[in-house]
Amino acid sequence: MRRPVALAVLTLAVTGLAACGSDGSSAPTTVPPPADVVIIAEEGIRWDKPEYVAASTNGKVVIQGRNDSSLGHNLYVVGADGKQVAEHEDLGKRGQSVTESFDITPGRYTVICKIPGHSGMKSTLTVS
Repeated sequence: MRRPVALAVLTLAVTGLAACGSDGSSAPTTVPPPADVVIIAEEGIRWDKPEYVAASTNGKVVIQGRNDSSLGHNLYVVGADGKQVAEHEDLGKRGQSVTESFDITPGRYTVICKIPGHSGMKSTLTVS
């Protein structure tokens, strides 16, 4: 007889906890724009591709940087003149990603990580 009662109490407890998960308000959430290009930091201190291609829209390219590595990384976009394009992205820990809109004119750029010891993380970004 105790098992049905215990099961009923457990069911009520789980239902009550599930109801506590929402306060009924609809707080706005920030949804990043869809990315024109996704650049992934992989294990072994490298980007997932040697070259990326993106089309700019109104002079902007949306880049998502994702860290699939156990190490922290950052993502810089550098022009042919060696100057950094806009702010860089800190990719954080494994599994984290950042999506940013960059002001970029058509051309060829280099994607790099500037963390000491990560100099091998260089790929080309061609923007049309």
